[in-house]
Amino acid sequence: MRGVKLDSAGDVALRRRLLAEAQTLPGVSHAARRITIPFWSSWNTEIHVAGIDSTDRLGSFSLNSVSPDYFVTMGTRLLRGRGITEQDQADAPRVMVVSAAMAGVLWPGKDALGQCVRVGDDTMPCTSVVGIAENIKSEDLRDGGAPGYFYYLSSEQMNPQMGGLFVRTKNDPVAAKEAIRRRLQSLMPGVSYVTVTPLTEVLGNETRSWRLGATMFTVFGLVALLLAAIGLYSVIAYNVTQRTHELGVRTALGAQVGDLVRLVLREGLLLAAVGVGLGTVIAVIVSRWVEPLLFEESPRDPAVYLGVMAVLLGVAFVASLLPARRAARVDPMRALRTE
Repeated sequence: MRGVKLDSAGDVALRRRLLAEAQTLPGVSHAARRITIPFWSSWNTEIHVAGIDSTDRLGSFSLNSVSPDYFVTMGTRLLRGRGITEQDQADAPRVMVVSAAMAGVLWPGKDALGQCVRVGDDTMPCTSVVGIAENIKSEDLRDGGAPGYFYYLSSEQMNPQMGGLFVRTKNDPVAAKEAIRRRLQSLMPGVSYVTVTPLTEVLGNETRSWRLGATMFTVFGLVALLLAAIGLYSVIAYNVTQRTHELGVRTALGAQVGDLVRLVLREGLLLAAVGVGLGTVIAVIVSRWVEPLLFEESPRDPAVYLGVMAVLLGVAFVASLLPARRAARVDPMRALRTE
C-alpha cells in the first residue's frame, strides 16, 4: 500500500478494513496480515532468553507480525500448541509461535511451550510461546540447508500499523489478481494505491532454474519416447517382413488372424519389457546423481517408476500393433512362394 500518509491510528484502522474486505472477497478462502514476505523481505530484532547469554551466537532469528488466519493462509502446519487468535489483542498477554528449529536451538531437550522470550530489550515483558510451527523456507528452496529460525507475533501486539496482506484464492491467483486489487483499492484514501503480487512472481527467481530443468527433462523424455517407439516399430516391422514365409505357413496350417496378432504383439512387448527392466535397473543405479536436480521429489519414487513403465509398455503396444496387423493380412499363397 502506497500513497497518502496516515497517522498511526489511521494506519491501524485502514489495515483492519482491508483485511476484513479481503476475507469477504469471492474466490478468496483465507486472508491474513503479515509484515515480512518469504524470499522478499525479513525482519530481525534482538531477543533474550533466560539461561542464554546471547542468542546472536546461535543464529539469526526472524520475526513476522501476523493475524489469526496466517498459518492456514500460508499452509504452514502447527505442530503443537495453538496459533495467533482473535484474543491476542494489544492489551492481552504477549504471545508468540516459534518454528520447530527455533524451539530446538533455544530449548534443547525441553518443552518450548510456555517459555518466556523478551523481544527487543531485555527489560521488555515476557512473550510466551504458545505454539510450535513447522519449519519454512525463506531464502533457498533447495533441501540440505539448515532451517531458519522464525517466530510469529500477534499483529495487534507488534506494530499493528505496519505490513500488508497474504490472500489465498480458491482458483488461479494470477487471474484473481486484478479483481482483488480493484476491491481493495476502493478502500484506499486519496491517491494511495494497492499493489497485488502473486507469490509465484515472488518465487520467480528461485523457481526459474527448476522450471527450466523440468521443461528440459520433459522435452528430452518425449524425444526419447518418440525415438524408442520408432525404433521398436522398425525392428518389429523388419522382423515381420523377414518372417513373411513363416507367417504364411502358419496361416496355411490353420492359424487364425488373432493368433498371428498375438504372436507379434507378444514378441514386441517381450522385447520392450526387457528394455524397460534394464532401464529401470540403470535408473535406480544413477538416481543418486539425478537427485540434486529434483525439487522435493525422490528419484526412487515407486509411483513414478510404475507410471513410466506403464507409459513405455503402452507405447510398445501401439508400436507393435501396426506390424501385427500387417502380419495378420499376409496372403498364405503369396507367402509360401516367398524365398
